[in-house]
Amino acid sequence: MKRIQHILIALGLLLLVGCGNNNNSSQDQEAAIDSTTVHYRALPPIASISEEKMSTIGQWEKFRELSILMERFQRQDHGDLTYFAEEFNRLNSELAKDSLMPEKFDNPAVKSRILVLNTYTRQLKNRLDENSVLDSINISRTRILNAYNALRLQLAEHLKSKLFEEFLKEQDLKKKESEKSE
Repeated sequence: MKRIQHILIALGLLLLVGCGNNNNSSQDQEAAIDSTTVHYRALPPIASISEEKMSTIGQWEKFRELSILMERFQRQDHGDLTYFAEEFNRLNSELAKDSLMPEKFDNPAVKSRILVLNTYTRQLKNRLDENSVLDSINISRTRILNAYNALRLQLAEHLKSKLFEEFLKEQDLKKKESEKSE
């Protein structure tokens, strides 16, 4: 009888120890899942442009889509970036099409910046597909945002030069009209 009691006590202890280990293993599994969640480095801010220029640039529908996507990308600090990489590639190919580009932005400086942005977004997609290390993904993310900022600033600069040229043309017209009236 004592032997049965000892066996039952031993089995009870094993059962308690076994249940305790299951709780710990589930906690370990949850910790492992949390530790695999990727957190990316913070990206630099998006370059600011005056409201007047941004409203003109915003008339370009594909660039407006890219801006919305880029704002979301800039805030993304964890999770899967595959969606962004695919959307960037889609939008970049549409941005580069001459038929979709507004005439006022159809110049080599803008096209070259779109090409650079396209290169970096493809690089990000490749790094994600290859499960590259986090540092290389962070580098690609930063390059994409910097290329986007360069594109924004180039568009704003192009508008500035066009406004200056238009102002000079208006001044020339006024000068010619005043010379005719005299």
